[in-house]
Amino acid sequence: MSEIEITLTGIAHLGEAIGKHNGKVVFVPYAIPGETVKAKIIKDEKDYCRAEILDIIEPSFFRENPPCKLFSICGGCSFQHVAYSYQIKLKEIVVMEQLKRIGGFENPEDFTNLTLKAENPYNYRNRADFSINRQNLLGFKIRGTHKFLHVEYCHIMHEKINKMLSLLQGKKPKRKSHNITIRYGINTGTWLIQPEMDIVEIETGQKFYYERLLGKDFIISAPSFFQVNTYQAEKLIQTVLNHITQEDKTVIDAYAGVGTFTVFLAQKAEKVIAIEESRSAYKDAQINIKNLDNITYLCKKTEEALFESKINGDAIVLDPPRVGCMKEVLQAIVEKKIKKVIYVSCEPSTLARDLKYLKEMGYKLKEIQPVDMFPQTYHIENVALMILE
Repeated sequence: MSEIEITLTGIAHLGEAIGKHNGKVVFVPYAIPGETVKAKIIKDEKDYCRAEILDIIEPSFFRENPPCKLFSICGGCSFQHVAYSYQIKLKEIVVMEQLKRIGGFENPEDFTNLTLKAENPYNYRNRADFSINRQNLLGFKIRGTHKFLHVEYCHIMHEKINKMLSLLQGKKPKRKSHNITIRYGINTGTWLIQPEMDIVEIETGQKFYYERLLGKDFIISAPSFFQVNTYQAEKLIQTVLNHITQEDKTVIDAYAGVGTFTVFLAQKAEKVIAIEESRSAYKDAQINIKNLDNITYLCKKTEEALFESKINGDAIVLDPPRVGCMKEVLQAIVEKKIKKVIYVSCEPSTLARDLKYLKEMGYKLKEIQPVDMFPQTYHIENVALMILE
């Protein structure tokens, strides 16, 4: 493949820097907008190229030496080479570009707030999913491949998880398994390590663990989802709560999980209707809400529950998976004329798509609040507020 010299002018959705060469857009991972690099074309398609850096001719002012020796090999992090303050800026650019291009919002910068930064840009993750090889060494599968990469330390995992990683190296699972999950309650000191390991120094094989957010304890079972950044999750919850006012007497919490938003919404609203399809998360939630009598928790698909005539509210909180909301969910919101939509999203492209639909149905976008839940990666969480006018 050919070698080129290219000046990068922008940032793409997946954190790759972009520039133009011979009329084609060129995607260059681990480069920074503003840099001039020598690169090798590794993929040449009709409309675009993909390249890898051979040499940095003019480095960015924001370039840093990544602390991890596996950076760019592992594939888990995309921004360790970028100063944290500029990582935030790049993510904001991506959010606004998606809102313009996919959502059709002309000036998204007018209603996009500055990102709520992480006080801990490293060692923040409370969950690790490691692969295990035949020698019982722990590591990751290199992104996009099945190749095992032995990992002794991960810079975005909490220090306690890194200590546990060191302890479990070479230890054998009691049942055949290709993966080991470690989850740690940063505010509680509790553990969930699955599967059970052949080790006597520590307990493994726990079915659940506890985490504490804003003073409230949550039980989380092995199959249940929970935010991986405990520190930033509290800011995310507070952002959502800030949009709930006295007029919001009944609030629907869709994709409610173990009740992360639900228990706090119940303190502000007269009634909360929570919807969660995962039976594991639903069972956890029954424990997490046991002292609150103004919550109705439904174990159903959101798209099915919202079409029930008795389900209605003044506001709805949406926190769907990365693929966004099913069209039926948005249609139900429109049909029921739910006045306020608070949309929590970890994927700007599907957020922009869903906000576009609501905009076309008469809702107005009032605010976007980015929250950096995933430092050193291209991922960014957003909380959008839309009002029916």
